[in-house]
Amino acid sequence: MQKIEQEVKVLEINVEKIKKQLIEIGAIFKGEKNQKIYVYDIPSLYYRFLEIRELLNIDSPIFISTNLKKLKTLMLEFNDLVSEKELEKIKQRINVINIIDIHQLPIVKVREILSDSMLEKQFREFIINPNKWVRLRESNGKVELTTKHILEKQEYKFQKVLENEIDVSSLEETNLILESIGLSRRSYQEKIRYSYKYKDAEIEIDLWPLLKPYLEIECDNEETIDEIINKLNLESHEVVSINTEQLYKRINIDVHSLSELKF
Repeated sequence: MQKIEQEVKVLEINVEKIKKQLIEIGAIFKGEKNQKIYVYDIPSLYYRFLEIRELLNIDSPIFISTNLKKLKTLMLEFNDLVSEKELEKIKQRINVINIIDIHQLPIVKVREILSDSMLEKQFREFIINPNKWVRLRESNGKVELTTKHILEKQEYKFQKVLENEIDVSSLEETNLILESIGLSRRSYQEKIRYSYKYKDAEIEIDLWPLLKPYLEIECDNEETIDEIINKLNLESHEVVSINTEQLYKRINIDVHSLSELKF
């Protein structure tokens, strides 16, 4: 199931105090979750670019149709990562208004665009997309497979996250399937989560190794997010729209370099 959520984190909370306040404002406790998480990097943008370009040069309707779909996803990620200044240079050079929609152009034009040296140089800058990954997570026996894509370029005060999520039957068996198609896991992580529901918002108290506890609020409605922060008297806390990886960077820990993150 695909969804776009707005989310915000409130840092350095008093866990027991927040638990009590959540019940007082009418939030419903959904349980404690002890989570085991495998994280997989999406293949690099550059090598996906090279593969798509090569396969689009094959005169096969199936190859062309399939790889134009891949190109649409690739360009969405690229558009979100590249600075506006560099993006404007590229669009002027390849003569397009919206780089996300180049998959809709005639195939001859698409091949011409993908052969541009400036475009290739920009793609070469990205070893991985730090804002997109695959997560395989077990929470008290329930196993979910998710792709998460944090959208950087936005006009909203809260972070937008595009998620695709399905339930699977086994952590280890799903891991074997992912590894069999080339998605070897980058890291294993552990987390404790206390989950609550308030109106249309999902509220989580997250405990990670080496991090101070934080509150995460996910909701489509910005007014509900503001209401929760106000009712919990959290205005004096630091409210951020960043991911957990960035929180670790604040304490000089690069989670990409850790194969395990455990209590």
